[in-house]
Amino acid sequence: MQALGLLAQPEAASLGSLPRDLGTGKRVVILGAGIAGMIAAYELRKAGFACTVLEARERPGGRNWTIRNGSTVTFTDGTMQRCDWNQGLYMNAGPARIPSIHRTMLGYCEELGVPLEVEINTSRSALMQSDELNGGRAVEQRQVVYDTRGHLAELFSKAIHQGKLDELLTQEDGERLVAFLKTYGDLSDELTYTGTERAGYAVARSGGTDSAQFRKPLGLDDLLTANFVKGEFYEDRLDWQATMFQPVGGMDRIAYAFADRLGGLVRYRCLVKEIRRTERGVRVVYAAADAAVTQIEADFCICTLPVPILRGIPNDFSNATRQAIEEWSMVKQYKIGWQAPRFWERENHIYGGISFSNQTVDLLWYPSDRLFSSHGVLIAGYNYETDDAGAPTDFGRLGSMAAKLAASRTSVEKLHPGHSKDLTKPIYVSWAAIPHSLGSYANTHLDSAQPAYRQMHQSEGNIFFAGDYLSQIVGWQEGAALSARRVVGEIARRV
Repeated sequence: MQALGLLAQPEAASLGSLPRDLGTGKRVVILGAGIAGMIAAYELRKAGFACTVLEARERPGGRNWTIRNGSTVTFTDGTMQRCDWNQGLYMNAGPARIPSIHRTMLGYCEELGVPLEVEINTSRSALMQSDELNGGRAVEQRQVVYDTRGHLAELFSKAIHQGKLDELLTQEDGERLVAFLKTYGDLSDELTYTGTERAGYAVARSGGTDSAQFRKPLGLDDLLTANFVKGEFYEDRLDWQATMFQPVGGMDRIAYAFADRLGGLVRYRCLVKEIRRTERGVRVVYAAADAAVTQIEADFCICTLPVPILRGIPNDFSNATRQAIEEWSMVKQYKIGWQAPRFWERENHIYGGISFSNQTVDLLWYPSDRLFSSHGVLIAGYNYETDDAGAPTDFGRLGSMAAKLAASRTSVEKLHPGHSKDLTKPIYVSWAAIPHSLGSYANTHLDSAQPAYRQMHQSEGNIFFAGDYLSQIVGWQEGAALSARRVVGEIARRV
């Protein structure tokens, strides 16, 4: 019934019950040692399959990439940056968070012994800045969030009292809703918003006898003009809700833990040249680290290569799959990291979280690791370089790396006046220019991508496709894990 599509196929949990000798005598070649490729190899080997993983890079992980002292960042045009940050400092160039609901990845971290710590994704002490608000001076996130909530609660409660919602609410529900709004917005007995301790105090509370005064509320019209929508609702998306985690020492600890378990199964610096079907299964031609062109034959192939890389590899795929690969566009994101003394902790009492501004570089992400130490890596810029149509964003139009780093400094100066001078040793990662990736992740959310998404869930004979872009959690390691486990299940059923 599962084979005919009449019964839901078991998901990831079923893999633990695969017979240990199921794959005896069967060989699988896996293209790419990213999270999807390594999980596929890890699970298939448990079931007795002989696996080989071909990876073009010199390291495991794919987009799970942690930059630290000694790392090099090389673009496709030959531009190279060398990281010389203090020992212990790092930036996760790709994935940097594991939500508590991503149970598959958390399970692998436990199974592999990868220690985790809390990633602080939001802080009410973080800042928001707009040239249209408060004379351009940044304000604390708590003030923006709770002043906005207070103003809206006042407007809503007045609308109820004036009978504007009588057609929608019974009298009893109206009374209950007003009671809720009074607490929601911290309104007075007169249902007005005049400030709240949630937004902070005008002067820090003391041990004396003076009464503490709430901050004067920011005006609703000013808040609407400032347009802090991105920052106010950043943590509300399901995959960004607390609690979130990160491996101690960098996200690539997961990649290296998988690589250690797989041992010699992973062959690095192997560039795939051809993917062909055979009567028995598949043949993959590749250039090894010593530049010798060789081939490997197997019963099955799991291809986890990004679609821009697949476009340049001769293959025996169907026309429908070739068209899907050709038409599928990539999201192009960037990150900029700076080494800096932890002024945000000492002066603003910000420990992790993200500040927002309405500048070209609109996001400032504080490190969650090594709190209270002398220095940290401040991510001053993490966003898109092109829009969904492929047109450059304001950041993408800046052109040179120097101009982009200058925009990053400007954003830090707007949020933390006087501290842009403390930024040193920048590292700029443009995923569209990273070899063997050529983008951050596939544009699966577009309606135009849905035919390609469905097509690449179909195997090409004994060739299967896996990766985060073939899941409903695109751009996350969890999606890569779920996709890999789905394909492992399909191969197991076929055997």
